[in-house]
Amino acid sequence: MNRNPVSDPALAALGKFQGTIDRNSNFRQQAFDHNLGRNVKVAKVLAFITLLRQGGVALVGNVECAGDPPQNFSSSQSMTHMGQPAAPHQAAHFLPGRIRIGGRDLWHFAIKPAARSAIEFLFAEVEHLPLPFNHADSAAEAKGQPSGLCAAFVRGCSTIIGSTMPINLPAGKLNMTLLQAGYDAWHRNANPAFDNAIASKNTKAGIPPLVGNQFDGYTAESISARSAAPASQWNRDDSLSVLQYYREDQQQRNWSWVSTRCRSALNEVEAHFRA
Repeated sequence: MNRNPVSDPALAALGKFQGTIDRNSNFRQQAFDHNLGRNVKVAKVLAFITLLRQGGVALVGNVECAGDPPQNFSSSQSMTHMGQPAAPHQAAHFLPGRIRIGGRDLWHFAIKPAARSAIEFLFAEVEHLPLPFNHADSAAEAKGQPSGLCAAFVRGCSTIIGSTMPINLPAGKLNMTLLQAGYDAWHRNANPAFDNAIASKNTKAGIPPLVGNQFDGYTAESISARSAAPASQWNRDDSLSVLQYYREDQQQRNWSWVSTRCRSALNEVEAHFRA
């Protein structure tokens, strides 16, 4: 699906360039990397919200995680990997959706153009991934449901927006206690989102199992049934594996990880709010 790129021409060009990069084809590593990127970007969005609130910006209205975000590039349907034809890919967003407050996209609340563009770019960031990744993401996001990544993202944002914590810090200096409260809300709800998505996938038919073993051989009937399985069943198994990798990786993406390993990402956010 083609979507509008970000409005900043320089960032749009950067996003387009990212779409030309050939990616690792290992599902497990791709899933770990994608989930890592998701959590870094969630932390940055929450940091932007924290600094907007610290700056006195009125973040008033219903908080929602909406669909149809901007997109830096669309994946080519004739991609190659190491010179060989690649399986179908799609551009998979890192973030579960775009945050809207009172019907306005989050980036419109930033006063400085550079901060506005940086926030919009976060929501537009995607990467080339095989089709099962977008299916796994959709299952985990569970848009409109109270137990998915979209709801977890909203809880993280709402925790910061609705906090009554007193703030007295220099401009551009993150209140880490407030940010932690928001990130903890995200992380606490993201873990069960993957569990729920895995449980949902397990109710659907996957590829038929092979009967027998690798030493004595498999039955002709099970081989035939497996080879005749439709693409939807293979995709179900692949997306289930992706979700299991996501869940495995998510366990370590807690606040301790943010505070020790994401400081440079948070510094980038703070820089947009300094004079």
